[in-house]
Amino acid sequence: MVEGFSIRYASKTDKLRVTSFLELVDEDFYPPLSQRGGGIPERIERCLDTDEANFLVAEPNANRGNSLLEEFMGMIGYTRNWKGHGTAYINFLATHPNHRNSGISKELCLRLEDELAGSGIKRIYLCTWSGNPAAMRFYESLGYCSYAIVLNDRGNSIDTIYYKKNIS
Repeated sequence: MVEGFSIRYASKTDKLRVTSFLELVDEDFYPPLSQRGGGIPERIERCLDTDEANFLVAEPNANRGNSLLEEFMGMIGYTRNWKGHGTAYINFLATHPNHRNSGISKELCLRLEDELAGSGIKRIYLCTWSGNPAAMRFYESLGYCSYAIVLNDRGNSIDTIYYKKNIS
């Protein structure tokens, strides 16, 4: 694992930090998370207030003061049993702008895959948009294969690309 951070499950006490992180990276998504159905509050509720979903968060190893105010370095959200038993959906992945290209997203994905496989999940789904070639290359480098494209799904000439990966 890349040094300098650890990965853990988010808890309800992390709600403020999760909210701050989502707001920080909101405009990195198309459309922004705040403009999607339910916005950021509903996304957080769907992940922190159910047994089938959560976030894994990457945070600094060093105690640099009040941990309640420390920003996350990265975060991945998921929902188990998305398309029936044995499946999961990655609904969010981002790295803090100050920590990009340091391997955090890769470590979050690999850790989530291990955790999900250990709980009986056999296949993971996710999607991104055609204007995000870095994400497409990233997921493909981890073994995700595109299986569907919805043309103009996010606006004129902006397609949604669906990926899946068998993990066990």
